[in-house]
Amino acid sequence: MAGEIEQADIRALTHVLGHDEQGLFGRNTIGSIIAPRSLNIIAAIGDSTVEQMHLDSGVYRNRSAYNHFFIGNALAGNPVARAYNFGKSGERTDQTLARLSAALATDAGVLYISEGINSIAQAPYTHAVSGATVAADQVGAQAFADTLTKVDAALAKGMRVIVVLCHGAANYTAAQIKQLVIYNAALRRLAELRPNVWLLDAPSILHDPSTTPNSLAFRTGYMRTGEATLVHESATGAYFVGKLFAGVLRNILRLLPRNSVDGSNQRVNGLQLVNNPLFNATSGNAGTMGAGGSLASGTSALPFEWNFRRVSGDSTTTFTVGVEPNAEGNGNDVVITYNVTTAGGGVRINQDLAGTSPNGDYWPPGTMLQAFGKTTVIAGATGLASVQPMIEMNGTLNGVSTTQVTHALLNDTSHGLYPSTEGFSMDHASEVLTVPAYSARAYLSFRALELVCATAGTGTVRVNMPQLAVRSTLIM
Repeated sequence: MAGEIEQADIRALTHVLGHDEQGLFGRNTIGSIIAPRSLNIIAAIGDSTVEQMHLDSGVYRNRSAYNHFFIGNALAGNPVARAYNFGKSGERTDQTLARLSAALATDAGVLYISEGINSIAQAPYTHAVSGATVAADQVGAQAFADTLTKVDAALAKGMRVIVVLCHGAANYTAAQIKQLVIYNAALRRLAELRPNVWLLDAPSILHDPSTTPNSLAFRTGYMRTGEATLVHESATGAYFVGKLFAGVLRNILRLLPRNSVDGSNQRVNGLQLVNNPLFNATSGNAGTMGAGGSLASGTSALPFEWNFRRVSGDSTTTFTVGVEPNAEGNGNDVVITYNVTTAGGGVRINQDLAGTSPNGDYWPPGTMLQAFGKTTVIAGATGLASVQPMIEMNGTLNGVSTTQVTHALLNDTSHGLYPSTEGFSMDHASEVLTVPAYSARAYLSFRALELVCATAGTGTVRVNMPQLAVRSTLIM
């Protein structure tokens, strides 16, 4: 018992040991309340603002570049080891309660909550748990009560909690805006009174200063167009909210040194399948340059083992490849200067492994793979929709040629751009992709860089220490 107390988070204990529903102290042992949990694992619960952290609901392999969650993680240095997604589009705060027990049953040490938009939009409605009618002029209070239930349940498990202040929707009426204000004000007070609760003030980033009590206005370009109303972040809005979220993550999560490799950790040892992750340009199999590419001034050779080319379907982009020492001493940077002339054009850096021996021996069925890498976008880069590492594999599964992919931060040509007004560095991670029981494996392709523009654009991007990591199975 004493050992359990010593290992527990003291700030959590003040809440956990306060009292139970009957007002009695210490009814449960610490061990029964605080299960082994990692602060680098997050369970996210809420509405579409959570579900759209990933672009493939129910599969959860592809992380979104037009939602702030994984952008914030990349800007914070990639401290999130895993994020469980319990979001469901269109649901109210009372409906999301149905998935609370599943979220708390994970090994997550942090509960992330983003909700409220639909409750305010749909009132009056029948509460999914109590059966009571929630009136339009009481929905702010009821939505807060539902969120509070989640917060207190997580705190009772010894977890930490992040709650996103609700930004609402552009079609809110004055009465709905009032309920939004009530809900957010209660959340702010909650953070003052509860230990281990952090708020992410997304409205302060997304709302335009012209917002009034009668109409919500969003900053130009910060929200996705093409929907019934402005309600979801574009890549631009996600980036700026992500910067704020990165600060929250740094305050709560431990830094994990997952985005660094050295010369010993290469394919031959089986736990990192990329050859030459430090971009040495002096020995090994010669790198290859695709159409439109050329060496930058001062660079005499491509990094060995790597391929540099346009993305699929692009026949007009031009680019240069430079190799420069990394400023922090982490091997070399590959410096890509791009000139993209059409939407969907871009630049790719990749290594491929065949499914046959000897390279196929490194990725048999059941192997768990994850992409890592660092990209730095230099201020002034224009047109960028996606700058990320990714994995693609193909083989025969149940008699059918089957391709699986995982993207670290995927965007398309219609959901906004990264800002050109400032530079930024991202430490990327994809989701874990497990090699399925292919009867025959065709190829495994690792892209250290998949740069795609949504408009014509020019700029410079630096790439450092890409990895195709094999997850250790010595501890699960």
